[in-house]
Amino acid sequence: MNLFYKTFIKIFAILSSISIFFIVLLVLSNFFTKIEKKNIFIHTSGDVNSQNKIAVLKLIGPILNEPSFISDYKLFNNINIIYLNKIKKILKKLESETIKGLIISINSPGGSVSASFNLYNLFNEFKIKNNIPVFFYTNELMASGAYWAALSGNKIYANYGSLIGSIGVKGPDWIYFDEPLVISNGLLGSSVATKNGIKKFSNIAGNSKDIYDPFRPPTKNEIIDLHNAVQNIYNDFVREVSSSRKIERNTILNDIGAMIYDTKSAKEKFLIDDTATLERVINIMAEHLNFDNFQVIEKNNFKSGLLENIIGTNFLSRSFLNSSKDSQISLICNIAKFQLSTIIIQNNLYSGC
Repeated sequence: MNLFYKTFIKIFAILSSISIFFIVLLVLSNFFTKIEKKNIFIHTSGDVNSQNKIAVLKLIGPILNEPSFISDYKLFNNINIIYLNKIKKILKKLESETIKGLIISINSPGGSVSASFNLYNLFNEFKIKNNIPVFFYTNELMASGAYWAALSGNKIYANYGSLIGSIGVKGPDWIYFDEPLVISNGLLGSSVATKNGIKKFSNIAGNSKDIYDPFRPPTKNEIIDLHNAVQNIYNDFVREVSSSRKIERNTILNDIGAMIYDTKSAKEKFLIDDTATLERVINIMAEHLNFDNFQVIEKNNFKSGLLENIIGTNFLSRSFLNSSKDSQISLICNIAKFQLSTIIIQNNLYSGC
C-alpha cells in the first residue's frame, strides 16, 4: 500500500509540474499577444520620427457586413474577408494616429450590395471627417463592389496585370425543377427526377412570399420586379461612377458595361488614374501632400495567442456539438455559401444546403 501511495504521489507531482508548465506558457503567450495587440499600427518605412504619417490599409477578400458566429473564432483566421464592422474599428483606431493621408490597397471581387455601399460611405465619411486625401490601389482585382467602394477615394491606381471594373449588379439565379417526378435521398446526397429537366432564370429577385421556390417558375410580374430591383441598384452604381470618374453615363452603359479590364484598358476608359506599384502610389501621395519627409504605417497583422486559440476553438467545438443536427447543418451551409465558396469551394459541391 505504501508503494502505491508513493507511486501515486510521484505521478501526480509529475503531471502537476507538466500542467503548471503549460499553464505558465499559455499565460505568457496570451500576455505578450495582448501587448502586441496594443500596437495596432506599426512603422514600415520612411522616417520613424516624422509627424507626416501616411497610412496603408490592406484589404483582401469579398465584402460582407459582419462575420457570422463561427467567424469570431480563430479556426477561420486564415480566410480573407472584408468585414464592415471590423473596418469601422480599424478606422476608429486610425483617427488617433493623426495621419495626413490614407492609401487603401484592396484586392476583392466585390461583395453584397449593402456591404459594398456601406463600405463606400464609411471611407467617404472618414475622408471628409479627417480632411485627408484617400487613394485606392490594387495589385490583383478591384471589381464590382470593390470598385464601388474605391469611388470614395480621390484617386484610383492599379498595378500592372490587375483587373478592374465589373460595373454591374447580379442577383442570384433561380433554378427550378420542371415537373418533378421523384425526390430521393441517398448516400451521395439528394436527387430530383423531373419530366422536363431543370430550367434556370438568371439575375432576378422579387417580393413574392415563396421566392426562388425550386419547384415553380417565376411569374412575369416577378421577373419584372426582380429586374427593377437589380436595375435600381445598377443605376445608383452607374451614377456614382459617372460622378466620381467624370465619365458620361451613356459611355458607362454602352461602352464600358460590366466587363473587367486590364490596367491599360481601364486607364483608357478613365476607370483608374494610372498604372503604378504600391511604392509608387505612396510617393505620389507624398508628392500630393508636399512632403519631403514622411513615414508609412500599416496595420499590425498580429496573430492570436495560443491560449486564445485553444479557448476559442474549444468553445466553438462544444457549442457546435451541443447544438441540434439542423443547427449544425445550417451552420456548415452558411460557412460554405457565404464565407468559403467565393474563395475555396464551389457552390455546386454543397447541393445539400
